[in-house]
Amino acid sequence: MAHRTRKKLTKKQIEKDPIGDKLEIGALFLQARYKEVFGALAVLLIVVLVIQYIGGKKNSAAEESMAGFITASQTFDQAMNAAASSQADQAYQALNASYALSMQTWNNNPQNDWARKSAVLASKIDIIRGNYEGAIATLSTVLATDPDISIRVPALLHMGIVLENRGSEQDLVNATASYQELIEISEENPAVEAEALLGLSRVYFAQQNYTESEIALNNALVLSSDTTAFEAYQITRLASFNN
Repeated sequence: MAHRTRKKLTKKQIEKDPIGDKLEIGALFLQARYKEVFGALAVLLIVVLVIQYIGGKKNSAAEESMAGFITASQTFDQAMNAAASSQADQAYQALNASYALSMQTWNNNPQNDWARKSAVLASKIDIIRGNYEGAIATLSTVLATDPDISIRVPALLHMGIVLENRGSEQDLVNATASYQELIEISEENPAVEAEALLGLSRVYFAQQNYTESEIALNNALVLSSDTTAFEAYQITRLASFNN
């Protein structure tokens, strides 16, 4: 069988080649608009790099917040151990270090959950040191961010405690609200609910609502049979008022 020879394209046919036409049009477009095209590509590249940079910064900030909270918590534990061993100077120094690191972590990245946990820890230290106004201010800021329940629970608990300790009439009303909200959101956590009920018992007692105080205490004891020194003391003093 004879092989067919491929006809050579004429110059006119090459000129009419659709692919060649498109390439030529593209080349002419780039030549005429190269500034706009390369400018757009440069902008796109910058956007991609910025997004990658921000993502990296967020990850780095989250890791720093986590590390800050863990370190501050460990330092706080050291302070409590030193206090239990009657090492007052060491306890004081560790407590100050924990507070400083907690507040630094919180201020550096207040939108991060680890940083919010650091803020709650700092508030706890403020309560221990008697700085009630500082603790209330920090806890109010944390709660205003509508945090995750794992942060909201300890924040509400410490808010109730610090308001109890400050102890004005309005503080006791607000402490009651904190404990009641805590009960509502922790129905599946008996230990937390018991703590909130114990708080209510203390508040009601301070308001001289002894019957309500005893009811709250008894409900707490149903949830937690482990009677600590406070519960035993509360039972005794309530008995003296109700008998």
